[in-house]
Amino acid sequence: MSTTAQVGKDAPPPAPDPGALSARRAVGLVAGREINSRMRTKSFVLSTLGLVVALGVYTLIILFSKEGPTKVGIDRDAAALRPMLTAVADRATDVDFEFVTIDGEGEGDSGDRVEKLLRDGDVAAVISGDTAGPTMTVERETDPDLLAVVNAAVAEERTTRELEREGVDPVDFAQRVASSATRTKALEPSGNSAAEQFALILSSTGLLYFFFIVYGIMLAQGVVEEKTSRVVELLLSSIRPWQLLAGKLIGVAVVGVTQLVLLGGAAVVLAEGTGAISLPTAVAGTLVTMGVWFLLGFFLFAAMLAAAAARVSRQEDLQAVVQPVMVLITTPFVLGIALLSKNAHDPVIEWLSLVPPLSPILMPARMLLGIAPAWQVAVSLVLAVAALAGLTRIAGRMYANSVLRSGSRVPLAESLRLR
Repeated sequence: MSTTAQVGKDAPPPAPDPGALSARRAVGLVAGREINSRMRTKSFVLSTLGLVVALGVYTLIILFSKEGPTKVGIDRDAAALRPMLTAVADRATDVDFEFVTIDGEGEGDSGDRVEKLLRDGDVAAVISGDTAGPTMTVERETDPDLLAVVNAAVAEERTTRELEREGVDPVDFAQRVASSATRTKALEPSGNSAAEQFALILSSTGLLYFFFIVYGIMLAQGVVEEKTSRVVELLLSSIRPWQLLAGKLIGVAVVGVTQLVLLGGAAVVLAEGTGAISLPTAVAGTLVTMGVWFLLGFFLFAAMLAAAAARVSRQEDLQAVVQPVMVLITTPFVLGIALLSKNAHDPVIEWLSLVPPLSPILMPARMLLGIAPAWQVAVSLVLAVAALAGLTRIAGRMYANSVLRSGSRVPLAESLRLR
């Protein structure tokens, strides 16, 4: 009896009738089964709606958290300086100040009026006194950007007065000075600000990481469920193991891409409709890029997760066998946040973004930042496809050697053994 059990345990899976189904038909049937069974579930609909609602809430938070221009008060004595302050502030691209004139009800209470405005937060500062040497009063600390604007405005105002005193036309003088300004030439186009870079890095790496984890674990759990319910034995009586694995990978990938496209489309509509977020110029190209890298990364990681899941017969044992693959998925996400945020041009991150399995997460982030040369993108794609071909072959062998073995965990060496 023990001999029979041992033979059944180690015996290879029964060979299906080669004339029953063509390979394309078999893979297509499995993929269609995965798509229909997963996209019609409440969890898919609710999770998609939940993600769209989360995007809407995030957009509302951005809209309501946007602050208007910083108000700066100007008393009657310094009111003549207001046009120059506004002109200087408008020329600065990284500041947003609004200069408003304040009036006290009487000479004696002007100081109390200024103090009340500052303490109530109605204005960030009050400029008073002579235009040649004004005083800026603040509640606690002086905004360095505001101080720079005020100093520049005072200097320009003083220059204008001196030129007029000497009989020189200030406008003509300014034009002649401007024509002598130094011209600049950048080797690369201007990049995003630090905040925008971090947002791009977090959104690209985080989104891919999320989908790799969610759909990869979904696939692994499905493999274990089929083993537990012995459905896989019925399926493998008609098709080959590699056809079953390929169909499952394609089916789950289609479900993932569908949700990714729905989520990306909702994000574009919200961004364009509300103006809360500035999108890249080539929005369609960005979405296509994310979709391509999602497919490459998903097939790469999901094949390994499915092969690892085939080694166990209980959901309780799944976490232990998929943990090494989860580390491979988490590593590029952590590196992307840490290294790209620190220095996106670091040679270390450039080389790491070429190497699979790090490239499916790191390279899209560098492409969104506009710092990935075309040759690096091409190399990373070629290496990712080559790695995908090799790893799926190994994963297919592990899956075929393990999927019909029930009971205790199949040893790794046994799952990799050639038959």
